[in-house]
Amino acid sequence: MKKITAAIAALMILVAIPVTTAYGADRETTPVQTKIKADTVSAVGSVSKIFCTTAALQLYEQGLLDIDAPVTDYVPEFTMQDERYKDITVRMLMNHTSGLMGMVYDDMMLYDDIDMTYHDRFLGYLKNARLKADPGTLATYSNDGFTLLEIVVERVSGESFTDYVENHISKPLGLENTGTAAKMYGSKNTANIFAGGIPYDTDYCMAFGSGGIMSTATELCEFGTAFFKGDETLLRQSSKDEMQKNNARDKYENAFGLGWDAVDFSKNWTTSEDVQIMFKGGSLLHQYAGLMVASDEQISVSVTMNGGEATQALMLTESLMLSALAEKGITVTFDEPKIMETADKVPEKYLKMADIYAKEDGIFKVEFPDGKYMVITEITAENPKAKRYMYTADDSFVLMDGEPGSDNFVQAGDQELLTFTERNGNTYICKYENTYADGFGRYIDSTYYLQRVGEFNVSDSVQQAWTQRNGKKYYMTNMKYSNAFYNVSPCVKLNVPEGINGCAKFTGEMMLRKTVSFTNENKAEGFVLIPGEAGRDLIDFEVFTENGCEYLRTGEQALMLVSEDSIHNLTADIHEIALETGRAKWYKIGEMDLKSVTLDIPERAAVYIYDKFDNVVYSSYMKGYGNNVTLPESGKIVFIGESGEKVGIG
Repeated sequence: MKKITAAIAALMILVAIPVTTAYGADRETTPVQTKIKADTVSAVGSVSKIFCTTAALQLYEQGLLDIDAPVTDYVPEFTMQDERYKDITVRMLMNHTSGLMGMVYDDMMLYDDIDMTYHDRFLGYLKNARLKADPGTLATYSNDGFTLLEIVVERVSGESFTDYVENHISKPLGLENTGTAAKMYGSKNTANIFAGGIPYDTDYCMAFGSGGIMSTATELCEFGTAFFKGDETLLRQSSKDEMQKNNARDKYENAFGLGWDAVDFSKNWTTSEDVQIMFKGGSLLHQYAGLMVASDEQISVSVTMNGGEATQALMLTESLMLSALAEKGITVTFDEPKIMETADKVPEKYLKMADIYAKEDGIFKVEFPDGKYMVITEITAENPKAKRYMYTADDSFVLMDGEPGSDNFVQAGDQELLTFTERNGNTYICKYENTYADGFGRYIDSTYYLQRVGEFNVSDSVQQAWTQRNGKKYYMTNMKYSNAFYNVSPCVKLNVPEGINGCAKFTGEMMLRKTVSFTNENKAEGFVLIPGEAGRDLIDFEVFTENGCEYLRTGEQALMLVSEDSIHNLTADIHEIALETGRAKWYKIGEMDLKSVTLDIPERAAVYIYDKFDNVVYSSYMKGYGNNVTLPESGKIVFIGESGEKVGIG
């Protein structure tokens, strides 16, 4: 398990003084010991959605906003290519059923910079976008829904979202260190940011309604108390009841509320008393958060974390809630994985399920060798590995370790149980997980996992066009110099699986792992329709040529990437790079391999250097690194900045 760089946790029960536990930096992960304090300000990521939902419901209570009215009633310039956008209501933005593709990739994550361009361009990007499903029919996580809700709040209230949060949420609760990134920019208490153990300038999220709130663990915990039963400081109880309704159609679907990730988080717990737990997690590039509230028991738990993983923030939040419930006399236990009764033969009805399946970030092949067990292999993985499952007496498939036919072919300790289900004319594989993580305890979850998609019928010319691009990389070129994606997702690589027509996967770091189906020689689109997380953030792509260079861009035209084939070599006679707004200048290291250079970087510019695996080895946003750099062998370097600026190379 990865180390947690630093974390703050807060727990509030009734009106007791907050009990705050601070965890210092891990010396093995970071080069310096970091002092973590209770008033440290961190980005809370998607926990911001609860702030945005609260704002909308406040306006609803005032009679200014009808949450079941079309969004176009309040934002008339909101349009899309797909006429169904007119059916999107405000409520659908809050419960993830709008049908929006997921998330527009633009200048939303910035190092040491506040820039409202993301907000100002957002509606323009939606004009070029389509919907992935009929509004109101499919609950898949959508950041764009809350960016649009942020704009609704601004239009109805007449205030900027920053001012609205300050005036109507932070001030009523007495939160002095909570607000949007625009308010908190430059705070002396801001958490230290680390990437790969190296300190960086603070990254700020500019999608305020979706992920741009900053707070301390203590104040985030205080915000959670506003959802206690009987507390109407921010919202009436009727509005909070509306937020907490569970609209999930089965146990595998996310129990989304309005804003909440789950309003029935304790569904996999065995409790001594009935208890309803609401949870919202937050995940940015380097920072994570969790907020968990038991409204009847009047418990609020929050965690802010720098480094590690989103799952760790969730499990730490859960651990604190379990401790708080214990203080209330409520015991919680978790079922241990049970040894399943297995069969040596798969029923005939499942043998017919052998086919191609997919989710947002992978394409899979499902097989039943000799009808004895099930094999699932991601055929778009860099190094495909088969996972094997035996059929069980309770009509599921259990994950196995070892080789079939050998004594070590046994049920895995971290249990996965898969089941097949039909919904809305689609076949899905659903997953139940029961795992154990050292230091955190048992984690149990049930989700939709894969959708049966079959093979796509495309012409030979279309298949050939995409197959010729197999293995090609495309590098981000139109983002601002302060955009943090250059540090974590500089490129994507096309992986066209052999023997399967019509589909592929773009592989990349973080959020840029996407499956697509081909629509013509130059266009491909996201296609899975899966409830919950496995179908979120679909992206359409288009390949085009400009000035002799090949580019890849997203369907709404927010993100553009240049083909590796179009990148020139950096040569020893280049001593100056003239910058151009919206066009990053990429170079292959070439003959400059292992040469030391001194970079003269102006204020409105940035330089990133990558090794041959596209890992960052230098960034001008690394703290204390300086401008003297040895260029890596077979790597790349990118220069980004505003027109009129120049980077010197000495």
